[in-house]
Amino acid sequence: MRTEPGTFDLFIIGGGINGCGIARDAAGRGLSVGLAEMNDLASGTSGASTKLFHGGLRYLEYFEFGLVREALAEREVLLRAMPHISWPMRFVLPYHGDMRFDVGTPASRLLAAVMPWMKGRRPSWLIRTGLFLYDHLGGRRILPGTATLDLDSDPAGGAAQIC
Repeated sequence: MRTEPGTFDLFIIGGGINGCGIARDAAGRGLSVGLAEMNDLASGTSGASTKLFHGGLRYLEYFEFGLVREALAEREVLLRAMPHISWPMRFVLPYHGDMRFDVGTPASRLLAAVMPWMKGRRPSWLIRTGLFLYDHLGGRRILPGTATLDLDSDPAGGAAQIC
């Protein structure tokens, strides 16, 4: 849109993640945007966060498949839009047969009803099924899928080295 000099279609106060995201989206839609921040961009709460883009893996235990799909799709958008400031980070999810569910999740209640002898433990097939869903729900194109590691032989199983 065309505006008079010194005026904006949208003026945003706060240059955190939300303010910057709204400004970027509005500018991409053709609006003239002004943004005011008291300090540097992302210097407050946004600057103190982990800055991890995640896909909501934990929401699978709540059967929130739509939310996981949205989060994964948004992660792909962010990785494509900002390759200069975002990059993949490898996580290792260790498994032990005595791992327990949070007893309040729908997945734990279902498992307790169907397999009461598990007594809240997470079977490996359930973890693998969840990771398979996670890999395929969001239309993953950029990041590699889940891989199984033998932590006895893979370097990821070693103790962290502190320099």
